[in-house]
Amino acid sequence: MARLNRHSRGALEAALTVVLVLLAAVLATRLAARHPVRLDLTGDHRNTLSETTRDLLARVEGPLEIRAFLPTHLPPPYSTVVRRMTDLLEACAEAGVAEVRLSVVDPTDDALSPEARAALRAEAEGLGVGEAELQVRRDDRQRLERVVFGVALLNGARQAVVPPVNHPDQLEYLLAKALQSVVAPQARRPRIGVSEGHDEPPLLSSPLATVLGASAELVTVRLDGAALPPDLDALLIFAPRRRLGDRARWVVEQYLLRGGAVVSLLDHHAPSVAFPEVLVDAASGLEPLLAAQGLRLDPTEVVLDRVENAPAPMGRDASGRNLSAHHPAWLRTRALDDRHPITRSMGALVLPFAAPLHLTARAGLQVDRLVWPGPTAVVARGAHRSEPAAYGTPGTDERPATDVALAVAITGNFAATFAAGSAPPEAIHRPDDRPAPPDPPTLGAAQGEGRWVVVTSGARFLAAQESAVRWLQNALDWAVADTDLIALRNRTAGDPPLRPTTEATRAWVRYGNLFGAPLALILCGLLMARRRRRRAGEGRRAGERPRP
Repeated sequence: MARLNRHSRGALEAALTVVLVLLAAVLATRLAARHPVRLDLTGDHRNTLSETTRDLLARVEGPLEIRAFLPTHLPPPYSTVVRRMTDLLEACAEAGVAEVRLSVVDPTDDALSPEARAALRAEAEGLGVGEAELQVRRDDRQRLERVVFGVALLNGARQAVVPPVNHPDQLEYLLAKALQSVVAPQARRPRIGVSEGHDEPPLLSSPLATVLGASAELVTVRLDGAALPPDLDALLIFAPRRRLGDRARWVVEQYLLRGGAVVSLLDHHAPSVAFPEVLVDAASGLEPLLAAQGLRLDPTEVVLDRVENAPAPMGRDASGRNLSAHHPAWLRTRALDDRHPITRSMGALVLPFAAPLHLTARAGLQVDRLVWPGPTAVVARGAHRSEPAAYGTPGTDERPATDVALAVAITGNFAATFAAGSAPPEAIHRPDDRPAPPDPPTLGAAQGEGRWVVVTSGARFLAAQESAVRWLQNALDWAVADTDLIALRNRTAGDPPLRPTTEATRAWVRYGNLFGAPLALILCGLLMARRRRRRAGEGRRAGERPRP
């Protein structure tokens, strides 16, 4: 009878243990749902609400209404965007630095009646949130629908919209931009002039204009015409194929001397019009102005790297597939200034057919070397063929690419190449030109601190990688002195890096993954066996006691 009681007691204890474990698991799940804890192990904390966003939230006066229209019946990548946007908005509401009233609705909810769906669409339209044509999952099938997609921010009479994107890492940057416009609506959007008239690629009619136009007003300017207007915040010189003449150089120089900001992407090895496989050494026309600042640029030189390079497009095969091959002139470098806002956290860049910039110190200027070649790069003279085989064998005139730069940021009082008070070079007038105001007097010395970003790879640079567009956005933001959000944009570069660890830590993690779970099970078994032996011994001693 005693033995039966012991077995019954053991079974009862086991059943109670299972019940208590299940109750503990349910309780832990409920506590985790009510009090979630976020653990961000990325080196740049890209999964944590940034200090920039928290500061913008803290500057909001009064309650901030966030009305989010986030459809859930979507395939990737939009399903990931919706999930990340929901987490981001909840983090803003839980930040505790502002009163945030968050409302998230699903425009694709099957429970919505036609009337409710129409009312939701009308509400979104009134808030400035538009519709997107997306594949929507319904009944295990996908079909194309127009659905409301976006987030509206309202703070009193001010409001802004976060549009839909297809990459989740762009979300916090766009949300911060919208918060910035809500906090400081009186701030004028930067006005950026885009050069034309020298066979530049049609930037304003390309998708790049939409990206740049999200944060600035883009206008075209002719450098060989009238002087640049004073309300221009920055000038973008984008890959001119035809050399800038004296008039264009005068216009750029006078703009810099008056404290202007210039971003120039220059190509010096352009394909021939008649024979695209033949490259022509072409000067940009800005070389004298660069030389006056202590930067020597020889348009006949090119930087090659036969070890660290990227594949270049080589046309199509008979079936229409794109062909590519690693190209020594498409050098890939990780030698970037991680302290400068333009290149911070960029990782790596590909600069096809880049020319070297030789730097010498000049008083009154700060020259930051943003990008430079890697240790295996060389400087060669002449880049006259587009195919990679033309650069496979080292030439006799090659030398190590040390102490040169591929991109620089210049700040300070620029030197002049035109004498003070001299007559400006004559402007080129076209029949449809409006009457231009008279030229201002020629300056021979700087009247304000200017900014100039130079990269010696132009159109190919932007076409070689997605991160080059972000680099250009950073450069324009830095040029107009709007660097608050550059750090957020820089967190979109590639996969999030984990925090650096030592070899010993990595070994512990590796062996812990291999042997941790088996050792834990063995330890639990040993503890249970010891407990059973102890109970069995106590039972034998109780049975051996003499009865009174």
